[in-house]
Amino acid sequence: MKHATKLIQQRYAKLKSMPLKINVSYSEKEEAKSKGAFWDTDSKTWYVPKHKNYNDFIQWIDNEKFSIIAKKPFHIALNKRECWKCNEITDIVALASNNFYEFDYTNEDDDDNMTKEWLKQDYFTFFSTPEYIDKEIIDLIQERFPFYKYGYSKTINRKYWANHCQNCNALQGDFFNHNEPGGAFSPMSIEECKEITLIEVPSKYDLTLNAGTGWSGIEDMILKYCKKKEWK
Repeated sequence: MKHATKLIQQRYAKLKSMPLKINVSYSEKEEAKSKGAFWDTDSKTWYVPKHKNYNDFIQWIDNEKFSIIAKKPFHIALNKRECWKCNEITDIVALASNNFYEFDYTNEDDDDNMTKEWLKQDYFTFFSTPEYIDKEIIDLIQERFPFYKYGYSKTINRKYWANHCQNCNALQGDFFNHNEPGGAFSPMSIEECKEITLIEVPSKYDLTLNAGTGWSGIEDMILKYCKKKEWK
């Protein structure tokens, strides 16, 4: 019995250290292993433990597909807004994190030596206009929030994962939600912060997505006064 308990504890500890999935071919598995990657037999994927530098594994990270890696735990932010079309109140959501990496240029002042790396960011942000979100997370979100769908925005002339009115199905654009002062995910006061609920997403791995970020001067206020809930 003690042996079985120990095995369960060891397995749980291993699961907690599985942040980022990577794409490793069979011919490169020994190289990935030598750099510190591990094979997850349950999910049948290679992964990078949380204490490793992502830039050491850049050849196996799909940098063309996603530009952000949000470390777990990350959250779904929930709020409400008035639909621009039918004027009814509808729920809206956004992914959020205060510990993430962006694939961006270094040495921006030196045109001859500009390279892209995974750069750590530790400010709080609501992610906006996401063109790509990891399928496992999208499936999880849509099961609970089916109004969050891939849709075309005439405002920015492209498709992204967006909120749709629960009453008339009209797309609720992220520009108003995230960029207008006092918008659902651009609070300006304590009372507006209190209207937001952060729900921790139960994920085995880090979140990968291609989306916009936004910095708020009142991020401490958001985290202090918003409601916190568990995923149920």
